[in-house]
Formats: sequence, structure tokens, C-alpha cells
Amino acid sequence: MTAAIVNPRAGSGAAHRRWPRAARMLAERIGPVNAWFTEGAGHATALARKLADAGCDLLIVAGGDGTLNEVVNGILMGSSDARIGLLPLASGGDFARTLGLAGLAPAVNALAAGDSRRIDAFRARFRGPGGAPLERYFLNAASFGLGAVAALGARGWWRAVPGGARYLAAAIPALASGRSFQVTLRLDDSPPAAFDITTAAVANGQYQGGGIRIAPQAAIDDGLADVTVVERVSLVEVAANLPILYSGALYSHPKVRHWRAARVRAEAETEVPVELDGEPVGTLPLEIEALPRALRFIFPPLPEKS
Repeated sequence: MTAAIVNPRAGSGAAHRRWPRAARMLAERIGPVNAWFTEGAGHATALARKLADAGCDLLIVAGGDGTLNEVVNGILMGSSDARIGLLPLASGGDFARTLGLAGLAPAVNALAAGDSRRIDAFRARFRGPGGAPLERYFLNAASFGLGAVAALGARGWWRAVPGGARYLAAAIPALASGRSFQVTLRLDDSPPAAFDITTAAVANGQYQGGGIRIAPQAAIDDGLADVTVVERVSLVEVAANLPILYSGALYSHPKVRHWRAARVRAEAETEVPVELDGEPVGTLPLEIEALPRALRFIFPPLPEKS
């Protein structure tokens, strides 16, 4: 059985507008697909768990990174091994970028080919909005500091800003204020180290914030997270170095640090916000653990060798 979990609100309603065409393309290429429409936060998680546990072999996520995150949580909370396919119908689509899915047609072609590979996921434990400890899975990236501030801002009136510019626009007030975050990091069994950061990301995919290449060397099947720390920078410094945020040259900047680890712990004495796959979830302390090859995911077909 194949089912699609559709978030009609993804991309400020873009998914709702694009779904009819996507449904026709799916029907032509792979046959009947049962569509389930989400009705609010958390609904995609409940649908994914229900459908996967009922024997659904392929779950197609029609939405953005937030919808994908919910579906991943639904599958990992259950006991099934359903395959996940992605239809990037929203404006962000950072995990789709890592997969090389640059539009609707390539995504449908990938689903029709049905080539699946195992990829990593990550378990995160953090402090929820009310202070209680929470646990959640993520697939693309977790970040704390400015990344989480921007993710929260992008959900407000910054939604009026188009596409990938929304994330940067939401970050401008914090950058202009000179805000930074004092955090302590521990990677695997290494000694803890203190940093004065603007932002930090623990990434499985390469992109964040609508196309920022926050972890240009990340691989989604190596059992490790790429940890990127941007030490305190000003708005002027960010503006002057804007091209390297998108070009893959981020690690060339002297204030950017990079490591790989299977386990990450971040702590702070003050409140530091945390986001997972673009969704604000709480604050530090944050513990992250890799789940190597925990998911089966549909990839674009590999190019034929000449």
C-alpha cells in the first residue's frame, strides 16, 4: 500500500495549490495513492505511525521539512520499516536539496523508480517550553542559538518574505543587537569545551534555513553528525560573507568550526533556544545521539555508468 501525507499549509499554502498536479503525476507514474491531509501540528506524526503500523510500505511526504520531521517521528516511534518518499511542495525543502530533488518532476521520477537506501536519523533530548524534558527525532538538522531564533521568527510575520530569504530576514534583529550565546559542547567522549557562539548546528543533511549550506561535507549515511559552530559574528560580518553561506565554502571562514560526532551534548547557564528540522522545540540542555541507517528513504536513481 502507498499513502501520501499531505500538509496543505506547508509553504504558506503552496502545498495545497501544488498538490492536485502532484496527485495527477503520481497516479500516472505509480498508480493509486491514498492521500491523507494533516489538520494541525502533530497530525502527520499520528498518521505516519497509524499507516506504517497498518502495513503501508511507502509513505510519501507532501510538504516541507516540518512535515517530513513529523512523519519520521511517527515511523521511529512505531515498529515498522516503511519506506519514506518525499514530494517537496513547500518553499524550504532543505532535506530535498541534500537528496538532489530540485522540483516536483524529479521527485515523482524518484518515487516511480523506487530506489531506496538506508539513511541515518537522530534522537534529541532537550528542555521543552514548560521546562519538562522532551525527546524527539530529527532527520535534517538541529540548531541552537541564532538558528533557532530565526526559525521562531520565520513562523511569524516574516512569512511575508519569500523563500529562503525569510530565514535570514528573521535573523537580522538578533544579529543587529550583537546577541551571542555562551554554550559548552561535548562531542562523543571528548572533554567539554566552551564557546561564545552566534549559532551552532548538528546536521545530517547539508542545508538549513532555505538553502544555507550549514554542513557542506555532511553525509546522511555515515552514522555521524556534522557539527558546525559559528563563533560570535556581527551583522556586518555576515553581510560581507553572505556568498559563502550558500556556496559550500562556509568552513573557510576563520570563525567557523567543524567536527563530526555520533553523540553531542550542549549546555548553557542561560536560556538558549533549540530547533529541530526548522521547528522551534525548546531550549538547552540538548543531547543528540545518532541512529545509524535507521530509515529507508527513496533516492533519485543513480546515473547510469557509461
